[in-house]
Order: sequence, then structure tokens, then C-alpha cells
Amino acid sequence: MPTLADIILPEHVAWLEVTSKDEALSELLSLLSRSRAVKDSAALRSAVLAREVLMSTGVGYGVAVPHAKIPTVESFVVAVGVMPEGIAYGPSLDDAPVRLIVMIAGPDHAQEGYLRLLSALMKFIKSEKGKLLSSTSARDVCRLGKRYPVDLPLSSLPSKA
Repeated sequence: MPTLADIILPEHVAWLEVTSKDEALSELLSLLSRSRAVKDSAALRSAVLAREVLMSTGVGYGVAVPHAKIPTVESFVVAVGVMPEGIAYGPSLDDAPVRLIVMIAGPDHAQEGYLRLLSALMKFIKSEKGKLLSSTSARDVCRLGKRYPVDLPLSSLPSKA
């Protein structure tokens, strides 16, 4: 069974030196737009930003999980942004500064897979948040994901080539 390490790729992990939510989202969208799975980066950007207008994805405890499912994303891709100092993110459950952003993009037809991935990511974040924030390399972040299985077909995973 695949794990989060198969979905969170080192090239999609970054330590962000930003001061705003918009800058953070822009940097993570830029990372995901390089993925072969993302066929229309402008559509992904529009979908993520529209979702934020609808309702903030700040879930509390210094974490935000922006996300979008659109037809021009062929498989699930995830970007992780670490900001040890935190940024104001807008409304969230506790209004704490956000220090960790996990952005998810996936195909619009994969609702069940999306929910499985979201569940695994939330367990991962809850259990590993401290290690994620203190990690010093993208490989360290990805390695932490090896203990978190995700029940997804292999065709739902990003290409590593």
C-alpha cells in the first residue's frame, strides 16, 4: 500500500520566508505547478484561491490545508510549506499564526481518494507536527510520511520521474 512518502515529494517541500497568506499560497502553487500531474496551473491557482474565499482553510493549531479538485490535475499532488515563525492566515479555528501549510491538489472525479488522502494527512500532521517544523531537509519531511499508509490506487500517485 502506498504511503504519504509516495505522495509528498521532496521537490514539493519548502521552507517559506513569506509574510502573508497570499505569498505562501503562491509559493506552494508554484511548486505544484511543476508537477506533470498539473496540466493547467492557472486553473489550479484559481480553484485554490476561490476555495479560500469561500472559507479559510486554516484548521487551527498553526496548520492550514488549502486544497482543490479540478479536471486538469491528473493525480494527487501535495506541497508542504514550513514557516517556523508563522504567518497570519485569516480566520481559523483558533486564529493562531500558521506555521505549517499542506496544500492538496487532485482530480475532480476522485472524491473517495481525496477523503482517504486528507484523513492520512491529518493523522500525519497531528502526530508529526513538531518533527515537521524542526526538520531541516525535504527528505526528512518525506521520510516521516513512510509510516502513514494511504489506500489509493497507484494511478492516483504523482509521477516521480
